[in-house]
Amino acid sequence: MMKILNLIFLKIIILMAVSGLQAQSSKYFKKNYGDFYPYVENGRFVQILSDGYLTGGDRFINTNTESDYFIVKTDKFGNSVYQYSKNDTSSNCYFYDAIDLGNSWVFAGVWENNIQDKAQTFVLKTDTTGNVIWEKFIGDSLDENLAYCISKTIDNGFILGGLLVSQITGKNEGTLTKLDSSGNEQWTRVYPGLIANNNIYHVEQNADSTYTFIGGKDLYIYNGDIWLVHTDVNGFEISSNIYEFVTVPNSDFNVGQHFSKTSDNGYIISGSTGFLGGFTRGIIFKIDSTGQIVWEKVMSQFPDGNGNPWWSYIIKSVILPDQSVVSAGGITVNANGNTQWRALLIKVDSTGNELWRRVYAYNNQADTYGYAMEATPDGGFIIAGRAEGPNIGADLYLIKTNCLGFWQAPKADFSVIWNGSTATFYNLSGRADTCIYYFGDGDSAIVLLTDTTPVVHTYAGSGPYTPYLLAFACGEVDTLNQTIYTGINNEYELIEKSFTIFPNPATDKITLSCIIPSNLTEVNLLITDLTGRVISSNQIQGNPRELEVDISYLHNGSYLVSLDHNGNILASRKLMVVK
Repeated sequence: MMKILNLIFLKIIILMAVSGLQAQSSKYFKKNYGDFYPYVENGRFVQILSDGYLTGGDRFINTNTESDYFIVKTDKFGNSVYQYSKNDTSSNCYFYDAIDLGNSWVFAGVWENNIQDKAQTFVLKTDTTGNVIWEKFIGDSLDENLAYCISKTIDNGFILGGLLVSQITGKNEGTLTKLDSSGNEQWTRVYPGLIANNNIYHVEQNADSTYTFIGGKDLYIYNGDIWLVHTDVNGFEISSNIYEFVTVPNSDFNVGQHFSKTSDNGYIISGSTGFLGGFTRGIIFKIDSTGQIVWEKVMSQFPDGNGNPWWSYIIKSVILPDQSVVSAGGITVNANGNTQWRALLIKVDSTGNELWRRVYAYNNQADTYGYAMEATPDGGFIIAGRAEGPNIGADLYLIKTNCLGFWQAPKADFSVIWNGSTATFYNLSGRADTCIYYFGDGDSAIVLLTDTTPVVHTYAGSGPYTPYLLAFACGEVDTLNQTIYTGINNEYELIEKSFTIFPNPATDKITLSCIIPSNLTEVNLLITDLTGRVISSNQIQGNPRELEVDISYLHNGSYLVSLDHNGNILASRKLMVVK
């Protein structure tokens, strides 16, 4: 056992007291934005601002086909600063991506003319209050154009990636479009598929002004490859690589969704593999500077971590908070009888070994989708998507997590069983990674939350002792303590020593604390006046360490609070009620 200085413990308690003063937390939250049914809002992108977040995508009415773009600006706590949408019955419009330029924003997506049944790439620049600076429509009079992604270029212009629906071949053909800083089209390159459809989902400009994009090549129901392409400064192809990962026999529908460049000039790539309309699995893999696969991680079918089978999910985005780890966001679907979608966040190490995964939902009844994800300056993550449920309809959904992917503070909890002077501690904490036991006698032990082996500690005397457990997560800590009597073998003496009520005097509520051996069942909590008249009697369910009791119905005066077992009073405490 390690000896931990009391000074360190005192500093931790002070930090916990200070952190508990903040009503709102910018470290984690779950928020939904939008109007009630029949409106549906999607979060297709998320950008980190200096004072909050920018998210949005599209908004449509579930009862018809009308769709408008939808944009939300929040503060750092996720509270909506303002929301706005383009309301135009003559067209459908939605955004897939956005860029924060500091004093302005640029959005990219598609505009569909309802009269001509025509789709064009749509790019919009606004100031940070939503006022339009310029808008551009890109595409010819024959083909349809969609932009799935946008990135800033070295010359302060923009590069768009997406697809063109050819009126000649009827196929999707990948496209890159270069815009200047005013949104004027400089060039467009088309990358036709050999036998089927090509799509581009992410593009970035490199330091030497060349471009790299990723998507899917020759996509059809049971076929398709992840497609990584390098072009020159004018968008002409220099080299390309295709990757295929077969997870289902005779089915190899592979799509690349996103990439991040590594410090060794390789790439981390995310996407999905399987077959369209059926079983798919998310995939993350690393390639070196020559395009060779270094490692690959095809996600297991149990993304919730509890053994519940889930059968279809896509890794929509992948980022490198630092060069030693990879974090990926995605969407999943549960095939265990009751189909429900869940947002997903996975973290793997630099060799592809999974470190943890988190699954998110608005509530147990709501389908929840994750479409975009970024790493935040505090080491956490922000995820945008959509949540649909009976209480919210279908709203844009924003999830802010800490560095471990939790959207709530750490929770310390433990149980302890003792036999003579030996105590066995079981860690029941949640939303943490590292935990420290302070046993109350000067010794301590550090355990990981993933450790399943209980900690055994031997005390020198009978006590009482007050062991503490501290649960740590991303600079925050929660603590729980219990009082134990290791030298006591008489269960009635244990109950008598551990039974307390507080506050005392009390007004409306009291909290009962007691250690009740598990072999004692049907223990009742009695409240009597000083003459012995029973005012209330309620059975204690289970073996709670602490139980809150309502006493608002009691008048001013003195009462006895007792524990009764089969007519025997195990322990009693006098209670003063002061209104």
